[in-house]
Amino acid sequence: MSEHPKTADIRQNRMSAFTELLGLELVSLDKEACVMRLEIGPSHFNAGGRVHGGVTFSLLDSAMGAAVYAHLDAHESTATIECKINYTLAITGGVLECTARVVHAGTRTMVVDGEVRQDGVLAAKCLGTFARI
Repeated sequence: MSEHPKTADIRQNRMSAFTELLGLELVSLDKEACVMRLEIGPSHFNAGGRVHGGVTFSLLDSAMGAAVYAHLDAHESTATIECKINYTLAITGGVLECTARVVHAGTRTMVVDGEVRQDGVLAAKCLGTFARI
């Protein structure tokens, strides 16, 4: 199986306009895992002074989707079918690191596990199902 063209774009930090807007940065991507990081800025906070949960979820969904692309054939694409997240830390700033791993690569769907850490402390845990389309 040849590498998916989107994987090359992701490796060049050309993921999407949305990930660019958020400021996501690729650290590494291979069939084992995708690692992304995000330096928290003023636009990432909610009205309560904490990082908005949607920012954390978007980091997870983006890293998990990239991990899926590392397993797809060139003619395939993917979409998130469902995703369940547990927030374990109220994030107030700093740098977030997200690691995503494909735990099941089926012919029609993939299950991906993801986590976000801040300074090594678990901030969010996620499990998602992605379609192969």
